[in-house]
Amino acid sequence: MKNITFQSLLLRAFKSFGKHPAVTFLKTNETLTYDELSIRIHEAANYLHSLGVQRGTQVVVSIPNSIEYLVFSLGVIKCGATLVPIGEKLGTREVEFILKDTEPKAVLVGTANHVETIFQYVNESNGNNVKALGIPGFGHDYPKEFELYSRVQSQVAKMEEASPDDLAAIFYSGGTTGVPKGIMHSQRTLAETLVANTIENSIDDRDRVFLSTPLPHAAGLFFWRSVLAGAHVFLTDKFDPEVFFYTVQEKRITITYLVPTMLYRLIDLGKKEAFDIHSLRTVHYGAAPIDPKRLKEGFEMFGSILKQHYGQSECPNMITRLSKSDHDWAYHYHPQALKSAGKPCLFAEVRLVDDQGMDVERGEIIVKAPYRSLGYYNRPDLTQEAIRDGWVYTGDIGEMDEHGYLYIVDRKKDMIISGGMNIYSIEVENVVNQHPAVAMCACVGVPHADWGETVCVFAVLREGVLCTKEELIEFCKARTAKYMVPKAVHFKEWLPLTPIGKIDKKELKKVLLETQNV
Repeated sequence: MKNITFQSLLLRAFKSFGKHPAVTFLKTNETLTYDELSIRIHEAANYLHSLGVQRGTQVVVSIPNSIEYLVFSLGVIKCGATLVPIGEKLGTREVEFILKDTEPKAVLVGTANHVETIFQYVNESNGNNVKALGIPGFGHDYPKEFELYSRVQSQVAKMEEASPDDLAAIFYSGGTTGVPKGIMHSQRTLAETLVANTIENSIDDRDRVFLSTPLPHAAGLFFWRSVLAGAHVFLTDKFDPEVFFYTVQEKRITITYLVPTMLYRLIDLGKKEAFDIHSLRTVHYGAAPIDPKRLKEGFEMFGSILKQHYGQSECPNMITRLSKSDHDWAYHYHPQALKSAGKPCLFAEVRLVDDQGMDVERGEIIVKAPYRSLGYYNRPDLTQEAIRDGWVYTGDIGEMDEHGYLYIVDRKKDMIISGGMNIYSIEVENVVNQHPAVAMCACVGVPHADWGETVCVFAVLREGVLCTKEELIEFCKARTAKYMVPKAVHFKEWLPLTPIGKIDKKELKKVLLETQNV
């Protein structure tokens, strides 16, 4: 696959499936065939090309889940430029950093809460001739300094073909220091990701795929994979359990991708109302740890169609997977495996190493795969730290059982050290989640004058169920080591989430420290 490119793979797929439906945006009920979507992409690419977008330039795309996001992100790819997608939940500080870090040729904006930040950046960067392009259809106005996109039918301009080593995309993720990191992927690595993903996950032109997670993240990969197969994607701009069940029932959805919090909401609604979900054949989930107790409930609701993915943007969704048959076996014969992230993917080598790089039973998870990222944009120091001898150091601590299942113990930087003892937050969370009153929880370490850190738990209770802090602490005392028992418990109606659906522990710790509630 030396000469393969992400650009050529995707554009070739559009020619193959012509009149077949490509995407339906459920909010507007607009449906485009592959031919119609291809025309829209050509028009967008021509427009971008007229602004100077070409190979070697970078384009920031701040557009919510919509057909417009698909059109313009693929328009950037068609131009051979570098796509820099940013999620609508990112704050001003993160957006400012990404704009200054990438110095884009153009910024495409449809996300209302990013307009002012982008306007200020463009004003400050006049010398760089940055183009700001407002995308209509999102119910808000743009500053007069923005160019407003309008569709113009034109001959398809000859675009320069991308090279396998060209920078195809930069995906920004939260940095442990609070500064976003730009994860670079070439045309080759993204193409290899799609090929490997298609081999790992059966999909074809008969499938109907429901997506509601943000397209700049994992959902984007699932859309691209669906395009390669000629599937019909049903897209929403936000997740709603009732809309999900209704769409599955009425549109006969066969495949979906969820984060655990979405799965929990489906389970809770499914206990109250009956829906016909027999058309579903695969429910993919990932992006955050899942409570094994809720996963068991999910299996009982959906059956043997669940499939978990563990990955990072550095190795997109393709480090390990807990297959449908793994779920089935674990549920009936080996429940412990429901706590695992599954076994290594076909093209991934996985090791557990200590700080000296020696193989150990419990250590940092490192992975080698053909689709690993090139490193971090403008950060050779972080690249050197994270990628060594072709191995990606994930920052996750794991262990593997005798059956070959990988268990993620904690983020290396989330480990709590209390009185010299190493405490893995996920182990505390697993105990707390066993309490019948707890719907979800998060464990963080907070500073302590004597112990260095102590264990603090935030918990969301199930609807209509009561539990006191003292009761939960006593529950933990009976089930885990004394040093792992929470010293403080805070009940919340909800827990803050990152843009990709993970519990935002950084925000929880920040709130604790600001309120001095430790």
